Order: sequence, then structure tokens, then C-alpha cells
Amino acid sequence: MPTLDIQITPRQASAAGVNLDPAKLEFGTTFGPDWFVSEYRHGHWQNSRVEPVQNISLHPAAIVFHYGQSIFEGMKAYRWVNGKVALFRPMENARRFARSAERMAMPPVDPEFFVEALKALVRTDREWIPREPGTLYIRPTMMGTETAIGVHASGEFLFFILVLPSGAYFKETGASATGTVTVYVAETTSRAAAGGTGDVKASANYAISLHTIEEGKKHGCSQVLFLDSNGRREVEELGGMNVFFVEKDTLYTPPLNGTILPGITRDSVIQVARDLGLKVHETPIQIDEAAEKLESGRMTEVFACGTAAVVVGIRELVFETGRRVVVGEGVSGEVTRKLNAELQGIQFGRVADKHGWIDIL
Repeated sequence: MPTLDIQITPRQASAAGVNLDPAKLEFGTTFGPDWFVSEYRHGHWQNSRVEPVQNISLHPAAIVFHYGQSIFEGMKAYRWVNGKVALFRPMENARRFARSAERMAMPPVDPEFFVEALKALVRTDREWIPREPGTLYIRPTMMGTETAIGVHASGEFLFFILVLPSGAYFKETGASATGTVTVYVAETTSRAAAGGTGDVKASANYAISLHTIEEGKKHGCSQVLFLDSNGRREVEELGGMNVFFVEKDTLYTPPLNGTILPGITRDSVIQVARDLGLKVHETPIQIDEAAEKLESGRMTEVFACGTAAVVVGIRELVFETGRRVVVGEGVSGEVTRKLNAELQGIQFGRVADKHGWIDIL
């Protein structure tokens, strides 16, 4: 595993003069000036450092270009009103990164080192963390860099971490309130199949969803809800988020069956919901049955959750056939708003952390 010795290179870039207003920050387009990077060669990680971001130079035959050997994570740093900087469950991201690496035939990054690496970077770029409701999005990534043509695991790898000052993930939801989005239901394409890589954060999982996401945009939808690959029309997850359905005081969400990403926000929502006295059932959800319940009013809310968007309401489901199912009153429901407020309250230090999720830098 890598040594905990991380070299920090002094930098000149400053956030002074950069517009870090959360209402004006577009997600994914503004980057901090530094990155963490380490190379894997000759059987071990080496040269671990935080330095100014620079372009990556790779041979055109690098394994990642041809065979997609790449994984990533998504997490955030939060600026509290008292000036402290907090991370939310970073060790869970580290452990999931290790599981993804194992599944993709990549060398493990020790979880303790993973957390220390991202802390070193966040400390270096802490002035780039916007005020609430803005956050510093963190993107750890690993890819195979060996120069070779032939289907085999790379022998060389690059592990790096980027940071991005960010506002709302979905522009239409606004930067502070619990907004809503319209979701396209993919009825003829699937995201993952049993035995595949649906339960790890392999880059290829997202590549295969892009065509369907673009189709959804043509129907005015911000995201896509994928169903199972076996024709049972069972709900799995969105292109980048897990999904919950609400009926009275009970939440329903698909079980982790090997084709769904075990979202850290998903797990946090489940625990927060139970803290609030709500029931949670991890059970198969048939989309046509759910649609009927939504139309009859028995189900009143649907929401998605993930690191980037936290908790966001779904106001309408749009099927490929043209069928449109409005969710509740077409606005975020009471349960959705309550869960979002509680979870973000913990992340920003306003609500007591009962589970030991917060890591103060």
C-alpha cells in the first residue's frame, strides 16, 4: 500500500477574485487549483503528492483508452458557519473505492491512505470551499495507464483526486430549497445485469447510460430511471442516484442485489429516516404497480438521492411510450423535504451527528 508520506508542493493560485457564490457556481465546471496524485509501478504506489493541477500525458495505447479500466468516487467537503471544514463518511467512500478496484482488477488503495490523501488536498485548497449551500465536490479517480494493446489488466495505474467548488447539481432545483426534477423511465435499455459491474463505480457504467440520458433530455427530463435487465420491469436506480418511493410513513427502495450501486447517501437516508420514526423496506418495486399507486394517490412521493444532489424530489415520471405520471402535487413532498433538511443539517453541522459520520479536518 502507499506510504502516508505525502509531499505538498506550495502553490500560488488563490480563490480571491473567484466567484464562489453557490447560486452562480455551475456544478462540474469550476476546479480547485491543486490535485493529489500517485503512480502505481513495479507493484507499489509511489511519489504521492499534492501539487498544482496539470494535464495528464499518456500514450495513445494506454489501457484506459481501449478497455475502460477506470473507477471513481464522489464526495464533498462542507464549510460550517464556525469556520470548520467537515467531510461526510469519507471512510465509506474509501472502502467502496477499494471494492471497485478489486472488481476491476486494479491495485487497492489502502482506505486509511485514501482518506489522508483527500484530507491533504482539501486542507491545501480549503479557501476554495464555498459557503453553504455550496460545497467542495471531491472526485477520486484511478485508471490503467500501461501502454499496451491487448485485453488484460494494466500493470501501471494513476490515482488522483480533484476538487470542484460547486453549487446545485440540478440547475432547476435551485441552490438551497429541496427542488424537483422530471425523470425519464428507460423501458428498452438497461444499466446493469447480474454478474456485471452495476454495484461498483466503474466509469463504463456511466458511459453506457449516456445515450439514454440524452434521449431523456429530448423529453424534457433531467435524469433517467433504469429498470432491471430481466424484463420484470423492476426499478433499479437512476443514472447517478438511488431512488425511494413513499407511501404513508414508509419508504420503499430496491434492494442491493448486485446490480445497484450501494450509495452512501442511500444508506444515510435509510438511517436518518429510521431516526425520524419512518419505516424503510428494501424490496423489489415493479414500475407499473408503482405508477398505478402514484396515480391513485396511495404513493405520494418519489425522490432520488446521491452525493452530488443529496435528496431531490421527482415531480413526474415520463415513460418511453409517452405516458406521464405526476408525483403527488408535482412538488417536493413533506418526507423528501424533511430527509433533505436532516441530512444536510448533519453535513453542515446544524444537526447532531448521532452516527459518527462527520470527520472534521
